[in-house]
Amino acid sequence: MPLAASGGAMIEFWRGCANAWECDELGHLNVRFYLAKAWEAVGDLADRIGMPGAFGPGSVATLLPGEIVIRYLSEVHPGTPLLIEGAVIDVKSKTARICLIVRNAASGQIAAIFQITLRHCVAGRRKSFDWPERILKKLEALQGALPQEAPPRSLSDARARKVIRLQDADALNLTEIGRGRINPEDCGPFGQLMPEHLQGKISNAAANFSEAFPEQTAAHASGEIRMGGALLEGRICVRRWPTIGDGYVIRSGVQNADRNVRSIIHWVFDRRGRLLWSMQGIAAIMDLSARKLIKADDDTLAALHSVCKPDLSL
Repeated sequence: MPLAASGGAMIEFWRGCANAWECDELGHLNVRFYLAKAWEAVGDLADRIGMPGAFGPGSVATLLPGEIVIRYLSEVHPGTPLLIEGAVIDVKSKTARICLIVRNAASGQIAAIFQITLRHCVAGRRKSFDWPERILKKLEALQGALPQEAPPRSLSDARARKVIRLQDADALNLTEIGRGRINPEDCGPFGQLMPEHLQGKISNAAANFSEAFPEQTAAHASGEIRMGGALLEGRICVRRWPTIGDGYVIRSGVQNADRNVRSIIHWVFDRRGRLLWSMQGIAAIMDLSARKLIKADDDTLAALHSVCKPDLSL
């Protein structure tokens, strides 16, 4: 039976499919593109609340995500028809928390659920300001209940740390898993990184994280690549928005692990050592032939426990 949302009425904000070029080496839709499609759904929401130019050149106000929480509930394979429906869950003076449900449009099965805290911001800047009364009323009219499937099982809901510096990553001996550049094609009309790349840049570097995925590293070394790391849940907290040409570095550590999953923390810094965004991911290893998750054996679990950093946080 397809998993069904159990909250109030949802409004459809997006409809399309999983393109083959959006799928990765695991044979399913890459996490970056879940977020890309969700952000298109946010664009439709912007239209409905009276902000039709929010993501276009010349806009004075826009929407930015402050926090994104994601649960992945089923795989999406190339060509799968998809729809995204959602509702506003909570409204404050400068922010709104929304829920978006990504469904297989043919079966109705839920593929992923997003909870996104949207900030009403000056376009091209990070400064938030109050919703106008007319928009506030439209947001309130779109309010609904949070589906019971939405809350994550394993993510921390603790408030994100106010200050994280590159020196903190050095002190914890966090692994550098990625380093790169914010390219023009990564950015939107205001020259800021598009939200999909908050997930995409980390996803692109995850194969280098041998501490968290020793089985995957061994598979790549042998050439027998029959397994890969799979993200089950994620929480992203944005501190600063990088712009075109900015460099970044990703420092990562294993927070804790058991036979089923491992909790991973990523800190992404700019070239000045300032935190851009942080992410907690709950991940596991997937058998690519059987299409099921693999439990860690004794040796792997011991290796994971030897590198855990329990004090590591968002």
